[in-house]
Amino acid sequence: MYDDPDRAVVLGWSGTLVECHRGGARLFPGADAALSGARLASIPVIVLTGHPLEEVAAHARRLRVADRLSIVIAGDRDPVAELAALRAEYTRLAFVGSTRAEITRAHRAGVLAFGFSGGGCSGKSLRAAGAESVLSKLDRSLALRVTEQRLFSASGNEAR
Repeated sequence: MYDDPDRAVVLGWSGTLVECHRGGARLFPGADAALSGARLASIPVIVLTGHPLEEVAAHARRLRVADRLSIVIAGDRDPVAELAALRAEYTRLAFVGSTRAEITRAHRAGVLAFGFSGGGCSGKSLRAAGAESVLSKLDRSLALRVTEQRLFSASGNEAR
């Protein structure tokens, strides 16, 4: 287990962790392992979504992942402001999202952004939006990989 209070990972909900369809949701392949890996590494997982909190909470409970989400920021909130506030708290904050808009918002907040192409948006499109790199699948080491110190040094988002 790691003990680095500067690390955290922010994940989009629909399109990154879950696929929402007709009022239901299912985890993307590897999402369960990614959440477990983050927990084992003591890296908080924060969800940032425009979906209503009640809906996200209900899906998270049904999918049995609610206890692995440290913070859920949901509803009609300014994602850039929310990411900027989180970055002030976690100097090695990384964002993983599945749309060009999510990647762009993370950059506007000064947060290191990674794309997830499993949610439907192409890797090429996510890279064009500024993703540091694009992940085609979620796995157990996700949180560790996207919060590595060397990434922050190389990107200019060096930990303060």
